[in-house]
Amino acid sequence: MWNPAKNSLHSIRRHNGFTLVELLVVVAIIALLTGITLPAVQMARESARRTQCQNNLRQFGLALAQYEMKHNEIPPSRPADGFLTWPVLLLPDLEQQNLYDRFDIFARYADQDPATLKMTTPIMFCPTRRTVGSFSKFESAGEPIGVLGDYAGNAGSSFSYIGDAWSAFDGEVDGVLCSGLSGENPVVSNRLQNRPNGRFRYSQVKDGLSNTIFLGEKSVSHDYEGEPGGWGDGAIYNGEQPGTAMRLGGLGLPIEKDPPAPGAGTIPTFGSYHSDVSNFLLGDGSVVSIPYEIDELVLGYWCSRSGQEVVSRDDF
Repeated sequence: MWNPAKNSLHSIRRHNGFTLVELLVVVAIIALLTGITLPAVQMARESARRTQCQNNLRQFGLALAQYEMKHNEIPPSRPADGFLTWPVLLLPDLEQQNLYDRFDIFARYADQDPATLKMTTPIMFCPTRRTVGSFSKFESAGEPIGVLGDYAGNAGSSFSYIGDAWSAFDGEVDGVLCSGLSGENPVVSNRLQNRPNGRFRYSQVKDGLSNTIFLGEKSVSHDYEGEPGGWGDGAIYNGEQPGTAMRLGGLGLPIEKDPPAPGAGTIPTFGSYHSDVSNFLLGDGSVVSIPYEIDELVLGYWCSRSGQEVVSRDDF
């Protein structure tokens, strides 16, 4: 016998759940939406990371200008072999006086307080590559491990690379943040006899501050992160390996995302983990993003301090 109440209840129960077809449709829609939105989210995150990287370089630009104003010179990439590097010298101008005071700028890296060598400031790191406070895996000469860093000084073009002049403490170079001259940074009993002295002033950047790279992201192999020597990714404060804190650009020295052997310390190139560009600081404090495919000769013009080459932002 037909019971309206019973059949109504049965009808309601029958439509409480999803059918298999309906469930599959919902799953397909979710998968489609995820496929559409995930790349956009990743792009947005990388855009934010790239912007932070650019801001880091801008802060370095301000610090360099203040340093040059106080000392009437651009800091050396390293004053002498095995001593401290330019990031340490800039700490007071990065509002890191307390950290700077923990260093002995007259002493070698190996003779610094090991705990201090693990201290840093976030602007040393590009967030696309790694997190703040990443340490080297080891140091080439058995020194204490220290914090890494993602930015290097411009030591010049292919001209400076000839005969390893780019890392030497004497000889002509066309970069900006280069090794200090030995005569101006004498070492006695493993100690500098005066505060670290750089080679150049802003007035000696003949190509113009707006036409010359000062700092840039340094190329690092994905497989050899945190390794010094030929891979050029040791402790950023350690001046024992020149490729750690200074790089070159020009013919045979392209911008690289994942440099092959023998590594960035041997072939000291600029580069980054960004998908298509590497960020650079110019002498006037502005930041530019240069694509990997830029002509190597043109890159060398931007790395040359006084080559009198004609360059333009259109190069990028």
